This record gives sequence, C-alpha cells and structure tokens, in this order.
Amino acid sequence: MTAYGSGIGGPATSWTSLKAGLTPDNEMTRRLYRVLLKWVRYADTQFAEWADRPDCGHFFGGAYWYGIETAYSAVVFAVVGTMGEFDDTIAGQSRQSVKDKAIRAIRYLCYTHDTGPEECVRTTSRNPCCSGKKWGGRGDGFFRASQTGTVVHALGCAAWLLHDELDGETKALVEAVLEYYADIWSVEEPRNGVYFDTQCEENGWTAAGIGTAAALLPGNPRQEQWRKAALRWSLNSVTMPEDRVRRVPGVSTVTFHPDYTAENHAFVHPSYMMAGIQLRGLYALLELMADRDIPSELTSNNVPMYASTIKPWSGVDGIPVPVQGQDWWYNLQHASLSCHAFMNVLHGDEDAARLERAALGFVEGLQDSNGKGCLLEENGEACIVVAESYQTAKDMEFGSAHSLLIAYLLHRFGGGGAVPSTDRDWSARTNGVHYYPHGGTIVHKTDRAFSSFSWRSHVMAVTLPAKSMWGVTPLYASHTGETEFEGETPGYVYNETKSVVCTGHRITRLEDGFGATAEIERGKGAKLLHRVAFVSLPDGRSFYAERIRANAPCAVKSLSTGIIGIRNERYGALGGYADGTKTVKAPRLTRTYEGFYGKEPNVRDSFGPLPYVNINDEIGYVLFGSEDVTYLNQHEYPKWKGVEDVLTLNDRGAKRFEGLAELPVFAMLTLPDASAEQTAGAAERSRLLTGNEDGCIAAETDGYLIVANLSGRRTEFEASYAEAGSSIQLFEGMQRWNGGEVTRTGSFEPGYAGFAASRFRLELPSSGGHTHDLAVVVSSNRVYVTDQSGSGISKVSVIDPVAGKRTEAGIEPSGTLVLIF
Repeated sequence: MTAYGSGIGGPATSWTSLKAGLTPDNEMTRRLYRVLLKWVRYADTQFAEWADRPDCGHFFGGAYWYGIETAYSAVVFAVVGTMGEFDDTIAGQSRQSVKDKAIRAIRYLCYTHDTGPEECVRTTSRNPCCSGKKWGGRGDGFFRASQTGTVVHALGCAAWLLHDELDGETKALVEAVLEYYADIWSVEEPRNGVYFDTQCEENGWTAAGIGTAAALLPGNPRQEQWRKAALRWSLNSVTMPEDRVRRVPGVSTVTFHPDYTAENHAFVHPSYMMAGIQLRGLYALLELMADRDIPSELTSNNVPMYASTIKPWSGVDGIPVPVQGQDWWYNLQHASLSCHAFMNVLHGDEDAARLERAALGFVEGLQDSNGKGCLLEENGEACIVVAESYQTAKDMEFGSAHSLLIAYLLHRFGGGGAVPSTDRDWSARTNGVHYYPHGGTIVHKTDRAFSSFSWRSHVMAVTLPAKSMWGVTPLYASHTGETEFEGETPGYVYNETKSVVCTGHRITRLEDGFGATAEIERGKGAKLLHRVAFVSLPDGRSFYAERIRANAPCAVKSLSTGIIGIRNERYGALGGYADGTKTVKAPRLTRTYEGFYGKEPNVRDSFGPLPYVNINDEIGYVLFGSEDVTYLNQHEYPKWKGVEDVLTLNDRGAKRFEGLAELPVFAMLTLPDASAEQTAGAAERSRLLTGNEDGCIAAETDGYLIVANLSGRRTEFEASYAEAGSSIQLFEGMQRWNGGEVTRTGSFEPGYAGFAASRFRLELPSSGGHTHDLAVVVSSNRVYVTDQSGSGISKVSVIDPVAGKRTEAGIEPSGTLVLIF
C-alpha cells in the first residue's frame, strides 16, 4: 500500500463501505473489462505529471471542460486497478502503476477545484477557456456550474474504490469537493423544460453530483438534506405532463412530452432522452455498490420511456436512430450501451440485455480496428467535432470509456442481468408503427428496415436497411433536400439548407405502415411551395413523392431533393459494416468510392437521369422524374460525425421562375437490403401512374398500390399505366384492363397518403393484340370479372398468392365471372 501527500489533516466524516463481496465475473464483466484494460494502455500515453503539488497528474491535457478528461480517466484507472483479471501485458504497466495514476489524478482534480488553494489552477492546454483556471463552476451560470455533477461523481467513485490507499489529506480534499457541490445545489430547485432543450439532462447530472455526497458521506451532518435533494432532482429528471396533473408528490417539472419524446438542440434527440436513465442512474449505481435498496425516484418513468422510444428505435449496434437527425458523431455505441446496461441490470429488461450485447460487439470491433487501443478514431485529434468548443474525436475518448466503465460496475455489483430476448420476442415487441404526435415523428420498424417521417423541428424522412446507420444516415435534409436562392443568405427559418417547419401535415396510421404528407414553404416569402408525401410499406420498402410550385418570380441557385446520407467507414474488425468502400450501380454504371476522413478533396460525380441506383448491394432506389443523380464522395468536413457520403437522387440544379410554375413530379421507391439485380427488377415492375389530377400521385409496385393526394382537396382519382404483359395485380375496389392499359380509380381525402395491398393477380392467355376490355371489382373474398369487349375470353386465371390458390374459367361475351376465395 502506498500513501500519497503530506498526511496533513484527515476526513471529517466516515465513508460508506463498499458492498462486501463482488458479484462473480460474468460474460459482460469479462468483455467490458478487457476493453477497458486495452483503453488504459492508450490513456496512459495521455497522462502527464503536474509539478505544482506532490504526487499529482492529469490526463488528456488536463484542461478540458469541467475536469471531465481527468475525472473520467481517473475512475477508469481506479476500477481497472482494483478489480478484474488484470493483465499487465495488455495494460502496458503494473496494476499498482494504474492505481498510482488514478490517485495522482484525484489529487490534481482536488487541488485545481474551486475548494483547492487559490494558486492551484489547471495546466495550459489548447482550450483557452479552461487553461490556467479552476474548475467547479464558481462564477458560472447554472448550466456550466451544475454540469460538474458527473465529474464530482467520477471523482468520488474513484476515491471510494481507492479509499484505503489515500492519505488523510487527499480524503479531506475529496470530501471538500463533494460537500461544495452538494451544498450549492441541494438548496436549488430542479429545472423545468421539454421543448428546444429538455432539462432532463441538467436535472440528472445535478442529481448525480448531490447523490455522490449523500451516498458516500453518511456521517456528514448535512447528509440527509443532500439525500432528499438528490432524490428530488432525480425524480424530476424524467417527468411527464400527467405527473403534474396527477400531482405526483415531489414532481415540479415536465421534461418529456406525453409521447415520451424530448428535445435538445431544438429537435427530438435520443442521446438526451437516454440521459434521464443514465445520469441519475449514477446515483443509483452508488447505492448498488453500497448494497442498499435503490429509491424509486432514481428510476421513475424509466420503463415506459425506454419501451416507447429508445427500445424500438435501436438499431443493429444498439444505437437508437436519431429520427430528426444527428449533430454528434455516429459511433455512440458506448453511451447507448450504458443506457441498455441500466435497463438490463436495474430493470431486468430482456431486450436491453440484447441491445447491450449488440452495442458491445461493435465497441469491441471499433477498438480492435484501432492499433492504439482507443475507442473511436486513431487520428482523433484531426477529427473536429465543434471547433469553437475545442472538441475533437480524441476529446470524446474519456467519455466513451466512462460509459463502458459504468456498465462494468453495474454488472460487477448487480450481476449479469437478464437473459437476452430471442429474435422472435424482440420483433414482436418492437416491430410495427410507433406514433409520436408531440415529438412530431412517426416510425415504422420491421425486421429488415426502419422508416420514419418527421414533420416538426426537421421535416425529413429516412429509411434505413438492416445495417441501420452503417448503411444510411439520417441527414437533416434526408429526402426533403436543400434549396439555395440567389441573393439570399440561407436561413433555417426559411426552410432552405434544412426544413425546420411545415405549414401543414397529415399522418395516416395504417395497420402495418403509415402515410404522411406535408407542405413546406421554402425561401423568404414562401417563394416555393414544396409538397411531399412519404409512405412506409409493410415489407420495409418506402415511397417518397413531391410536387414543387413556384409562387412568385425567383432565381434558385440549386435545388436538390431525394438526398440520402451514405455511411462509408473503414474499420478492419467490422467487416461487412465498415469495409471502407461504397459501390454505386445503375444501368451501364458501376463506380466504387473509398471512404476516409481528410487527406484529399471531395469528389462529386454527376450521372444524369437514372431509372434506378443501388448502393453497395445494400439498398436500392427506383426513380421517377429525376433530373440528375449525383454522388458526393466526402472527405472534407466542417464538423466530424463519421465518414459520410451524400447521394442526391434528384439534383434539379439552378432554376429561374418568371412567375407561377409547377415542376414535374419526382418520386422514389426505396428498397432496403436489395441487391443491384433486385433493384433493376423492381424498376421494371414499378411504375408511376398517369392521372386526371396533377396533385394526386399514384405508383404501383410489387404487391402494392401507393397513393398520395397533395391537391389540397378531396379527389376522385383515375390513373392508368400501360401494361404489355399478360397479368396484372388486383386491389380492393374497381379496376379496368382495356387492351394494353390498366386504370385504377379511387376517392381520397386531402392530405391522404397510404397504400393498398394486392389481393389477387389476374392472368390472361398471352395475346399480342390486347383486344380484351375487362372491368374487375374486388370485394372482400370475391372477384367479379366483366367482359366489356363483347368478344369474351376463353380462360381467365385469378391467383390468391397468400393461399396459393388458382381458379380458372372462361367469360362469355359481355358476361361476368364471379370467383369466391
């Protein structure tokens, strides 16, 4: 045992005892510990001694925001140094060396905190906002001052684990930090807010900071005051309007919409929704480690919020899809894993156990792809996240490691958790349509795809294949696109570079899919009216269509719609997900693009109008009315989120409108998990119908008739297409097959978008003359076929594809054949 510091002073109170006897190692602890052990070797290269006081040191420059860089690293080192099957060949040092660095980091944080000697300030780093200054929040507003709560937790947890190796002075320094935070915020009230910037996060991290003092210092005379305050802040982290209406004791805030969505950065943001589980969960973790019952205030509303949003939104790597776009980096498996771990260990959720393992598999793959043992990017310092905040991918390393550390402790003190759900149970619980009227989003999940449409905050649509965001990314302008006008500075309020608001929308919820329409006024003074429709089909395919009308004379520098983000990462240990290339295939076109960050300028290729395009045999797009398809192989990024190319399916270029004008319809059918061959086949069998009403768009594809009424009025619609084959699909209601033309009819309310599933298929003997004229009505299980040509037909075949039943009969001239299935 090694003692540090002068030995002057001593702790004012006794500390809580750790749970006697750790839970035996399990699959999750072993896997998580190995990742942390490898990360310790990398983080050790970021450690430096601090000479202002004895036995002090810091990590990652020592002067990042709030002291997070050193505190989060310190608690990782404390855990790796005191638990698990340590391997010095992996860690690159002895176990005692790991503990020594954690203790030096604890002392550095205490001396440079607001409670430390005035002359002790943080070292100089590239962040001038923190260099040469203290941390702790003195002089800062609520947001920055309270945000040190997670740092206080990490510091307290590290000191707790190493308590027997700390001298009296260091223990007293740590206690002073804990008391300082708890005293300030225990007399404050939780913050209220759900729109634009949910206060879920702020209330959660404040609960964590106060809760650390309450959990670790039971002998302090103010401990009961801290405990009550921590419970109050925790309870108010995830609150619903109905909690206030029902007057739930202690609830004074609303931080979530009634549909369990919440906003941060002005849009629905699952990263911040998960924060309600994770941040106050830090206090719950300390109670678990002390072998005490976890108060209900620390987990209230976790289960319904997680089941309503986070769970069904989660993809193949455990990350919930950001349905209104992502402004952080895409590889957030580490943080997502932490959320799933809380739900797994504290709530016994089988799906959370499944998602946690899914996330961990990708975490391991990412780390194994990096020779340094880091968790994100080997050249992280070159990947700029937010330049004005001095944040790079390297600065996200210690946060990622901290998330894994929390999951490790949950399993170390709480056991292995639930048995992961089976594929069948997972699908049964999460597939289907999920509607969020307050968050402004609707989601449709199937085994093969995830589709969503958002009509508020960011008006956008996205369809992801089974590989989730490793194939396609949810850009703010996904599908709805970008517009730039001459003589105007692009402004979000005018729905240009991204659409943030629509002037009208209608959502049609169907049994196994949905339809959505919206009107977007683009440009100052609503120069363009952009009417869009999005339909999600039961099998995971989706359909997008648009009409754009110029309302006034204007000049458009560029108009691009059908925009799709294409993830193009290279990670050697994640074969099949991140191979570092994307191949574009279309008629007479095959082109491969390498994905990498920096080093070379962007490459933009234009392919002209195409009937379809396929990306990497992972997702296909059948196109109608495209003016130009372009592909941006992106290497230059003002903000790093990951390696992301951009496919534009309808680049209309520059346009000049002299007055009222209407652009032709553009539409696209998306086929997730489709090969280039399958996409080409779908293009041959899919068609846009020609109708009697320009504002009503209809398309037919394998198994479905899709309709979107953008006319603004109820429409009696009649649409047709040429059919040279010998069979057609039959849908409920009336249809006519006259020679080589098929006509569909229907009546649709304004704003309706949806689909009808094919009930039967009608086949005729092959005839080059196309002399038949048939009226066909499908009503429930009956098919009525009437000959209107007066010549009759020798054989008509009607097939029920579901039952596999075929019925054949002839029709007398001008007669009607009735078939019952």
